[in-house]
Amino acid sequence: MVVTEPGVLRWADVPDPEAGPNEVIVRVRFTGLCGTDLHIVEGSHPRARFPLALGHELLGIPESGALYGKRVLVDPLLPCGVCSACQAGASNACRELRLIGIDRNGGLAGRLAVAKERLHPVPDGIPDHIVPLAEPLAVVVHAMRKVPTLVDRTVIVIGAGTVGLLAAYIARLSGATVFILERLPVRRQVATQLGLDLIDLADPITDLTVRTGGELANLAIDAAATPSAAAIICALVAPESQVAVLGSYSGAAELDLQAVMFKELTLIGSRTYLPADLDSALILLQRQQASLSSLISGVLPTDAAHRAVRALQSGDGIKFMLEAPE
Repeated sequence: MVVTEPGVLRWADVPDPEAGPNEVIVRVRFTGLCGTDLHIVEGSHPRARFPLALGHELLGIPESGALYGKRVLVDPLLPCGVCSACQAGASNACRELRLIGIDRNGGLAGRLAVAKERLHPVPDGIPDHIVPLAEPLAVVVHAMRKVPTLVDRTVIVIGAGTVGLLAAYIARLSGATVFILERLPVRRQVATQLGLDLIDLADPITDLTVRTGGELANLAIDAAATPSAAAIICALVAPESQVAVLGSYSGAAELDLQAVMFKELTLIGSRTYLPADLDSALILLQRQQASLSSLISGVLPTDAAHRAVRALQSGDGIKFMLEAPE
């Protein structure tokens, strides 16, 4: 199933993958779709080139090697391995970072050649269709490692897509009081199902001020990556607070740097994850799957990829999982 031009997904023949040195062929079983995939379908992703099979949130089965026949979560990151970031152990910030499903065919191709070290065994007890959720969860795990503590803190999350909801849920699980700022009804509904408090859209600063007794938040998480989020985020936090950016902006956005200076705020950038974050995310998903499965809006056959894309584009869903044909 490939995107052949903006807005068009169809079945197509793609070359059978050949395993290179230290690679194995992985048969994909479930693929999760996310906001990045929507940008690709719309033709607005700067690196994606058509035809392209979508999908970087992947559960697969290796066809050879030490993990033959076992369930694995595929790490889709393709770092160069030689730049200064890679050499420093920060391959997620690689200068030439590429991804499966963006820079080369992803999960909807059915079979992929993947480096052995990028396969993460899946713990028992996690249903197949939930496993790809560990990939966005790893984004959150990596970001939370950068925050000194979450216990007894007040957190405001802007954006209740998959990453925003996961960040809010994990922050609350870690002992924080959490508020969500989100406009889409479906996302607001899932946030409520997760027991998260919603902030008034009409006047979020006043609402947060009242609900925190004038203290505001001391950690703000931008999971929306919109100009409106950047414009308001510094006004939602108290002095000596942190502002964490998890969403991926398409370009420059206006941020109140005077507020950063006046309030002595700390800006935290967090990009994707490291391999250890994926392993931690799988363990966390195993323990919290009953709650986190509510983020999955539907499980569809790959034939219905266009339906999942349309639902996400219209705001009628959060996360769809596509099951590969046998």
